[in-house]
Amino acid sequence: MLAVIALAGCATPAAKDFGGTWKSVNRFQSAPTEIPLAQPYTFFAAPMDGTLKTMLTRWSKDSGMTLSYQLHSDFTLYTPVSGIHTPNVREAAEQLSSIYAAEGVAVTVDGQQIVVQPASPTAPAATTNPRTTGALKPTATAAPKR
Repeated sequence: MLAVIALAGCATPAAKDFGGTWKSVNRFQSAPTEIPLAQPYTFFAAPMDGTLKTMLTRWSKDSGMTLSYQLHSDFTLYTPVSGIHTPNVREAAEQLSSIYAAEGVAVTVDGQQIVVQPASPTAPAATTNPRTTGALKPTATAAPKR
């Protein structure tokens, strides 16, 4: 019986030869390698966000900011929003304001707060009066006096 056990031990397969490059454990590198400890937050639109308010709520929570949403409506995210991918919150806010300008939405950053409010209407264009020295005159003319 002892002989059978001894022969069974000899029948085991040989250890596998794992290829590849091996590094010695107790050795320093020849040059330093930077290892970032904290990655900057990237502001981007995720398909799961679905709406502008949901996305901005996620951004504010993830970045430790607060959200002041002063609109009476929410807006769905659409294709142009997928182009936002930046670590700069002010740049992301500017891009959102540009994308949602037609809907009258302005996104700004005030300190540690993301502010969403109605876009201020643009002032009507003024023209210069050539008879005066560059003075502005309104574009609408008054009715002549009789």
